[in-house]
This record gives sequence, C-alpha cells and structure tokens, in this order.
Amino acid sequence: MKNFQDLVQEALKKIPEVDIYQLKEKIESNKQIKLIDIREDREWVSGRIPSAFHIGRGVLEKGIFEVADSEDEIILYCASGFRSVLGSKSLNEMGFKNVFSLKGGITDWITAGFEIEE
Repeated sequence: MKNFQDLVQEALKKIPEVDIYQLKEKIESNKQIKLIDIREDREWVSGRIPSAFHIGRGVLEKGIFEVADSEDEIILYCASGFRSVLGSKSLNEMGFKNVFSLKGGITDWITAGFEIEE
C-alpha cells in the first residue's frame, strides 16, 4: 500500500516545481499566471501570496474552471508544497499542461520575508 509520501514522490517525477524566487520574478514582471492557493479556508484567511486565487484542495478539480483555462500557466501552492504537487498532478491528468507546484509553499515565501496579503 502506498502512503502520502509515496504519492508525493511519484508526482514529483511528473510535475515541475518553481521556487519562491522564480514565482516572485513572475509576479513582479506581471507575467500572466494563475496563482492558486489550495490550502484550507482557515489557512487562507491567515495570509496569502498577493494576487492568488483560493480553491481548496478538496474542490480543486471542480473549481479550477472558474479561474483558469487549460492553456494558462498555473502555479499551485499550499503550506509546504506537498498538497500542491498532488493537486498539480491531478490538473495535469485533466489536460492542464502548464501546471507547476511551488516548492516549499507559502512557508518558504514567508521565511524569505516576501509580502503576504491578509
């Protein structure tokens, strides 16, 4: 039987990651990306990366169509990068081809001292 870490490791073989510095550069250059926070509601209200949309992981596959098209560049993030890589894999399997996971999640973003929106 596979555990959570097994699923994450399998997804990491298929899903590219971006780090916080690459994301910050994309945001500052006004690159057209769809940044999606897939954390739970209680995590979202405690602070988020500016310009992010919120779609909880439990409804990602349904809610993605409200904010993104299959050709959009999509970057998912969570607290540490594990849920986002699994969510990215799911979107990729649905036909979204430009999907990335934020390595280290919002935790790395905050640790670097980058701006948070409340």
